[in-house]
Amino acid sequence: MRARRWTLVVILPLAACTTPPRLKEIVALEKLRSDPALSDTDRKAFDLLAAADQLLIASLSEWEHRNLYEARRDALMGQIKLKTAMATLQAEAASRHIEQLDAELAIAQDEQRRLDEQLASAHEEVDLLQRWGTVKASIAKEREAISGERKKLADQLVDARRRADALDGLRRAELEVKAADTVEAARFAKAKYDAAVGLLQAAHTEFDAGHWNEALARTKMAESEARASQEAARPSYEKAARALSAEARDRSLERDATALPGAAVRLMRDGELQRLVLVLHGLFDARKTTLSADGGKALDAVKDLLAKYPTYPLQLVGYTDDQGKPEELAALSLARANAVYWALVSRGIDPKRISVDGKGGANPLADNATPNGRDVNARVELSILYHASE
Repeated sequence: MRARRWTLVVILPLAACTTPPRLKEIVALEKLRSDPALSDTDRKAFDLLAAADQLLIASLSEWEHRNLYEARRDALMGQIKLKTAMATLQAEAASRHIEQLDAELAIAQDEQRRLDEQLASAHEEVDLLQRWGTVKASIAKEREAISGERKKLADQLVDARRRADALDGLRRAELEVKAADTVEAARFAKAKYDAAVGLLQAAHTEFDAGHWNEALARTKMAESEARASQEAARPSYEKAARALSAEARDRSLERDATALPGAAVRLMRDGELQRLVLVLHGLFDARKTTLSADGGKALDAVKDLLAKYPTYPLQLVGYTDDQGKPEELAALSLARANAVYWALVSRGIDPKRISVDGKGGANPLADNATPNGRDVNARVELSILYHASE
């Protein structure tokens, strides 16, 4: 049932915007997920199947938002989960088969003893021994075949683990490079930053070629170089930031944001990342994804603020109340966030600054048991991101 609900989440947003052709990694993941062998409800495979379903949902969402690299990554990770689940189920089946053969061997041995006791003549004993030899040879042959299949499955599991480790290494190295971007390492520590980027590209090449160990080794070097570039760039970055009066500019942004009519403002800090969150209500009529007239006017003021501070990255997240199916609420919240995105872009805001997400009824601000509380929870949050000062 969970898989069918997630399919609805994917289909509904398609009407909001045109998506690129479906990635072959996603197609492969969906095909693998439909394999009848994965219908086994064994708990040893259930967690892997659930994780793969989550990755499929994430990959489809990222594909719809043209985050093709993340979509490809999550689709590949989902394939790993499914293949691991399949290997686990096959290994369990092989183990049960061996137990069955052992039981059959025990029965054959009992039969041999019974026949030995009943047969009197040497000729009959020889005949029985010949029969036993045939059974034993057949069982030995089956055991040999099972042993080979078990080894093959074990090799596949090892390969899948190595691939997963390499993919995880790529993700960690990419995060470190992105962290280096936040302190402008490409400007202040160019040699180390370029080395990290080059190693990361080489790791992707090795990964695409199926060289998991080589890819993992290069991701570790890329991660180390990216960290080193962060440390090397941070003093110069902070000095340059102070010279540009970044802190004064951030305070000015906070004051201007607080003055926006009809928008609640809150500040959230996550390590060195500061979020100035504009909570926008009343942009849409009930259950609609088209901006109302009042909503358009409210976004005019938001556009003026964003245009005044053109260097800040932005994040749009749509939310709803909890009245409805989770997949439908997620689709509604995403469609509304996309509507705000296109409204801002049409007003001259650079689309490269903005990322979009929809989280349905998650993170309520008020009690959904009352109409007023549901109105409060139906919102779009615009986060303005910047480097937090000490």
